[in-house]
Amino acid sequence: MAILPLSKLTLVGHQADKDRVLEDLQVLGCMEIISLAPDVPPLADPSKQSREALLYLELCPQKQRPVTIAADFNPVRVEEEILELKERTHRLELERDALMQRIEALAPWGEFDFPLIEELAGLRFWFYIVPTNRMRELARSELIWEEVKRDGRNVYVVVISDGEPQGVPAPRIRTGAVSRRLLERRLEDVELELEDASLERIRLTRWRTLLSRSLDALEDRAARKHVAGQCFDSAPVFALQAWAPTESLKTLGAYAEQNGIAMEVSDPGPDDKPPTLLRNAERRRGGEDLVNFYKTPGYGSWDPSGVVLYSFAIFFAMIISDGGYGLILALVVAHYWKRMSGSPAGRRWRWVLTTLVVATIGYGALVGSFFGVAPPAGTFPARLAVLDMTDTPTLMGLAVTIGVIHVVLGNLMDAGRYGWSPRALPSLGWAVFVVAGYTLFLAAQFGADTVRTPATLAAVAGLVLVLAFSGYGARPLGRLGKGLAALTRVTAAFGDVLSYLRLFALGLASASLAIAFNNMAAGAWEAVPRVGILVAVAILIIGHSLNLLLAVASGFIHGLRLNVIEFFNWGLPEEGPLFRPFRKKGV
Repeated sequence: MAILPLSKLTLVGHQADKDRVLEDLQVLGCMEIISLAPDVPPLADPSKQSREALLYLELCPQKQRPVTIAADFNPVRVEEEILELKERTHRLELERDALMQRIEALAPWGEFDFPLIEELAGLRFWFYIVPTNRMRELARSELIWEEVKRDGRNVYVVVISDGEPQGVPAPRIRTGAVSRRLLERRLEDVELELEDASLERIRLTRWRTLLSRSLDALEDRAARKHVAGQCFDSAPVFALQAWAPTESLKTLGAYAEQNGIAMEVSDPGPDDKPPTLLRNAERRRGGEDLVNFYKTPGYGSWDPSGVVLYSFAIFFAMIISDGGYGLILALVVAHYWKRMSGSPAGRRWRWVLTTLVVATIGYGALVGSFFGVAPPAGTFPARLAVLDMTDTPTLMGLAVTIGVIHVVLGNLMDAGRYGWSPRALPSLGWAVFVVAGYTLFLAAQFGADTVRTPATLAAVAGLVLVLAFSGYGARPLGRLGKGLAALTRVTAAFGDVLSYLRLFALGLASASLAIAFNNMAAGAWEAVPRVGILVAVAILIIGHSLNLLLAVASGFIHGLRLNVIEFFNWGLPEEGPLFRPFRKKGV
């Protein structure tokens, strides 16, 4: 498991070959493009338009029989036609709604045509609906007005003025400058155009199957079009810049030489922010998803995928604390095993789930619990049970021990990326401090007074390293300030280690619920003759199903939380962008 080193490439070629070169680079799929056009934003979702077009067809109330074989099918042309139709339909619907609103606003004023402004010497008509009890205010004004209509509460008034009149005791009614007759004529035309668009949409539904099969190719085209806009064009050449794994330079160099492309290679500079490309074995690759779920390690950091995967499996198993539940999960994973093999993500996650299942069954055997029942004495499963869920001090100590190991491992891995540099000393200091504190905890538990003094000195030495080197490279006063600020994490160190007690608490809760449901079922069986067995079976099925769901949810939430908050807090302080290759999807 590692973060692959990257190199910055600059490719220069003839503009006449630009489209072909971009398509070839997309097939190679080992480069992340660096935009040379600052005004071109990153392409977040290259398949958005294609999926919008397909969804527009799928939501059509009436559909034609889908065409499955068509030699003349052009997905690009069909996509453009669908999107244009969708946009045109949307505009027509907005216009129809506006026309209906204006027609409704003009309805009380009767049928008339607006005279030209020249015919009225620059005067205009202004329409108001004035409450009857406020007509006296209008009558006392010097405005020129005419009553058009009256109902029980309002008077419909037209005011004639060259500008919007002031002093009318009512808001203006916005009718526009087009007569109702012309609006109704246009509304009819719009309705006919919408009917034609609806028929056109039904006709296009025949392509929905072929369009769904072409989504990858359409996404590839959109990605190439976007990358073309990120290139620097200066006739007769174009330039493209990208990050690429150093291990792929040989392949890219051979391609550039064969196609007459100039290629310049450089290492990441101090001002560069390279993306992070993780590389793990197939069975640990699911750990990358767990890591990237929260944040991606910085390019100069380290790859925690394997640590997160296996520690997450241990935490998950400790929270469920039942081997029987692990067997149920194993059956579920076995049922979906082939189905998950259909995609790279599915193949990664089936190994993650397998790791969780194995850890859950193994820890369930260690605590001797299968559906809340201990195995019979003398049997092989009973000999495996070396932990007792009722032994609170031991299990709490185990949770704290795991927390210490996790936090110390994070600090050591963070220090390891600096080598022998003084920048590694603050993380080493925290690791020493946590181990020393844990030693003092054990000394208090077992009365080992002889180790208290060395442990105390080690804790002080660790804090001295934190104080002295957290601001390494800064001026003396700034270095002291950064060191003092770093020391405030002392309470965080204790809090993060104690946070792992949730493993014990949630595991105890899961085991207690399983035992409680078993006791309820046994009581129902004994209390109700004959029918009691049915009630007991129902209690067992419902109770253990509910407990399993709660335990799995807690295992995922808290198992990930301990990794992405407590562990990353000490072992992965830097975050970086994920390497997203310019890669072809449609083949």
